[in-house]
Amino acid sequence: FGQWIFAGFGFTIPAFRIAGGIVLFGVAFEMLRGERSRTRLTQQEREETLERDEVAVVPLGIPLLAGPGAITTVMILMSSPATAPEDKLFVFAGILASVLATYLLLHNADRIFRRIGRAGTRAVGRVMGLLIAAIAVQFVIDGILEVARIHGVLLS
Repeated sequence: FGQWIFAGFGFTIPAFRIAGGIVLFGVAFEMLRGERSRTRLTQQEREETLERDEVAVVPLGIPLLAGPGAITTVMILMSSPATAPEDKLFVFAGILASVLATYLLLHNADRIFRRIGRAGTRAVGRVMGLLIAAIAVQFVIDGILEVARIHGVLLS
């Protein structure tokens, strides 16, 4: 399905890998600098959020949890026609593990925050930002190598 979308817009999977890596690096860079998410809510969304008991529910939590970085990562990992079915199962397993970890973290957020504090939270965010930056750079490298192979600059 994703390949039809790519063909419809006229871009290739390597181009998406490079662009996705750049977007993901932007997310990682914000984390490394300790910046708050730039996701903005409309006045109506803000009011709906205040009416709810849980901020982890739409509309506040969802853009933060399934933002451009997460969506780009899944699209890149699932987009390659060379990706074996068992590799796609690993992606689904990773998504499931991520959902479970997110639930556990959100469910226990108060206890975790009391234990590690604001400084610990920032430190964990920066370490995760560094890991995400490495993944983003790898996406860009893989995209560039694919383009080089397609145009005969590199041999497989």
